[in-house]
Amino acid sequence: MLAHPRATGFGDWQFFHHMWEAGYVGVWRYGEWPLWDPYHCGGVTLFGNPQSQLLSPFFALALVTDTTIALKLFVLAHAAAGLGGMYALARREGLGPLASGTSALLWCGSGFFAWHVAGGHAAFVPFYLAPLALLAFRRALDDRRYVVALAALMTLLLLEGAVYPFPYLTLLLAFDALAQVASARRPLRRTRAVLSALGLAGLLTALLGAIRLLPVAATLERAPRVTPLRDALTPAELLRFLTTRTHPWAVPGHPFVWPEYDAYLGWVALALALLGAVAALARRRRLAWIVGALVFGALALGAIPSLDAASPWALLHRLPVYDSLRVPSRFLVLATFYLALLAGLGLDAIARALGAVEARGVLGRTPPGALSRGVPALLALGLAVELLTATMPIMDRWHGPPIERAQAAARFHLTRAPYPEYAHFPERNVGSRGCYEAMPVLVAPGLWDGDVPQARVVGHPETAAGRVLDEGRTNNTVWADVDLARPAAVVFNQNYAPGWRLSEGSVGRVAVSAPRLTVELPAGRRRVTLRYLPPTLPFAVGLSALGAALCLLLLWRHRARPTLT
Repeated sequence: MLAHPRATGFGDWQFFHHMWEAGYVGVWRYGEWPLWDPYHCGGVTLFGNPQSQLLSPFFALALVTDTTIALKLFVLAHAAAGLGGMYALARREGLGPLASGTSALLWCGSGFFAWHVAGGHAAFVPFYLAPLALLAFRRALDDRRYVVALAALMTLLLLEGAVYPFPYLTLLLAFDALAQVASARRPLRRTRAVLSALGLAGLLTALLGAIRLLPVAATLERAPRVTPLRDALTPAELLRFLTTRTHPWAVPGHPFVWPEYDAYLGWVALALALLGAVAALARRRRLAWIVGALVFGALALGAIPSLDAASPWALLHRLPVYDSLRVPSRFLVLATFYLALLAGLGLDAIARALGAVEARGVLGRTPPGALSRGVPALLALGLAVELLTATMPIMDRWHGPPIERAQAAARFHLTRAPYPEYAHFPERNVGSRGCYEAMPVLVAPGLWDGDVPQARVVGHPETAAGRVLDEGRTNNTVWADVDLARPAAVVFNQNYAPGWRLSEGSVGRVAVSAPRLTVELPAGRRRVTLRYLPPTLPFAVGLSALGAALCLLLLWRHRARPTLT
């Protein structure tokens, strides 16, 4: 990424970069906060797009630097947070510094992150925040101030379009809550603390995150996405995805390509994890690491044929939100989370065993720590080199053309340019009827391509009813000067969506049942202006403001003392 600072990314990065560019152009070209994306699918909501990242703090950075630079800093900052968070979590769990660093490297440097981040799954980048969320939850069990930290992190996932990380980390927190209760010396007391922390964090997340939850819910209600149970893996295939360095792009017998399955850790890392699992059997609190690797590994197997509807993935897939998720192998990110912790535990076990050998003098006179520190250090270094040599070729895919500024067409229009150019559409002031969307967007029939007027009197560009004299648009606004001899309908070259309404003082009526944005007007000469204001916007802003106020109140009330024990 840094070797080519202005180069855009590979694969899905063009789609996500497109949304950042739509926001950038909306702010700097039109001076408005972008709620609508006219450059994609014939016009779709940005405010209600589940994968939109325009409320991420890094989008604010894009406005003062550039979208390309800000996207790369977005990736690097999250990767750093993932490394630091995993290191801190492992240290809190009692692992030594070297083992904790190894766990952090294995998780953040796995094939899962290499492929998904290199391939443009920008909505997966917030997965890096999983250890920090778990740390905040653990602290929240003893100090309510950390409930705010947990709610803030979960809200950040929503703001960053984390359509998979948010529901996955919700499961991770639920699993850890059960583990905390199961390993507690006083289960009833711990249960109360867990329920209190999760309940309060859930309430605050729902309020803080309303700015995303309400518009996304409205979008999915209009265009629901329920995915079929399409894929299943065998344990042998799962092992293959954790250990294979070279492979074809396609995966025979499966509907997705290799990047959707890869979670490379390597044989040495898995051997350390197995050793760590043996060591974990002696500690009740760490049994959860073994169970976590097994549970999330079982979910990654997908719709297991022998279990049919009773497989873990099939059962989970019946729940709201989870019924819209696909590619069960993505649960490998949480399986590798626990495998990385177990590998760190295995490295510590080796250090302890070698320390005992040194203490007994079995190998004669050796410098203190030569074995107990030297061998684990060499193992960790070897793991780092092995992992980097496997994943560097995957990550080096930032070679797309840079965004060229000041190349805007004089008039916005739709074009048939192919997908790889999507990131450049907003700056060029062109759009497309083509859809590269996870949602089932209904593109209105009858939209037209070409650098021609983008508003017409229904029936024909020039009819006896009247004509369009001029027209134009911003992200959130369309307008047309019309001269009508009799009442007629004027259609704009974009999809209709709830929220498009005539501006104050305009006459006419929006045809809400028309697939294209259409307004019925009386006879006469006038300018008609329509603006997009999502119906959920006032409620979403109000509830998020309420959530922020409650968070500040909670921090103020508990600023000096822990409240949960």
